[in-house]
Amino acid sequence: MEKTGYWGDMTRTLCRGEAPQRLREMWEAVKAAQEVAFKLIRHGASGQTVHEAVSASMTLAGFFTGTDSLGRQEGFFHGTGHGLGLEIHESPRIGLKSQPLQSGHVVTVEPGLYYPELGGVRLEDVVVVEENGCRNLTQVPKFLEV
Repeated sequence: MEKTGYWGDMTRTLCRGEAPQRLREMWEAVKAAQEVAFKLIRHGASGQTVHEAVSASMTLAGFFTGTDSLGRQEGFFHGTGHGLGLEIHESPRIGLKSQPLQSGHVVTVEPGLYYPELGGVRLEDVVVVEENGCRNLTQVPKFLEV
């Protein structure tokens, strides 16, 4: 940010040593959901449509979103992404409100799953919206175990 005046944003969830099976399943579901978003993001796409597809992907993979018996949110309870530029969070949003994506927008794609008894998983990349898709600007590899 200091060199260019523009923000970046990236998240990787890592596990030191061997990940428990359920955490590995969460990580795979989040990674697959991010791929769903990458396939849908393009000029004219609705951020809400992308978000709903990402959420459905994780639900179909067996990961509940809602409130637990103690009233805590769990699962996927935040937006899929947000604009990135002169501010760290700016329009357009990829979430519950319908905001159209346009060529040249730079947005994050950051699905995640969070459960009090297990922990959380988030993978976040930055993409630029193009006419027929999106281009991932993030060069950092994705792996779970170190």
